Amino acid sequence: MKPLQLYAFGRIAFGVASLAAPAVTGATLAGPGGALPDAQAFLRGMGAREVGLGIGLLAAIRSHGPVRRWVIAILLGDVGDIAGIAAAWRHMPPAKRRLGLGTAGAAAAAGAGVLASLPR
Repeated sequence: MKPLQLYAFGRIAFGVASLAAPAVTGATLAGPGGALPDAQAFLRGMGAREVGLGIGLLAAIRSHGPVRRWVIAILLGDVGDIAGIAAAWRHMPPAKRRLGLGTAGAAAAAGAGVLASLPR
């Protein structure tokens, strides 16, 4: 499997996990509050976003379409996640701050690496 496809499947896998088990995903990323019903609703939306973006990227790969645009859209979502974590920083437990920022930061770094590897 090529790295770009692996990247897309990784996004889809995270999205499916967020849709299927939002309480587990939420508690893992944000602590006990992440398992509350309102957080689960948000995580389902985030999961759907990840699935949609991952499928869109796979479709673009398959059709030799505008792959860069899909990777940029995914990267913008990751930057938004980082901004959201930064805004909630004072209200998050320290361990969850690091986990959330590390997860979102790693996703953004992967996206930036993928983007840099694509031809212009």
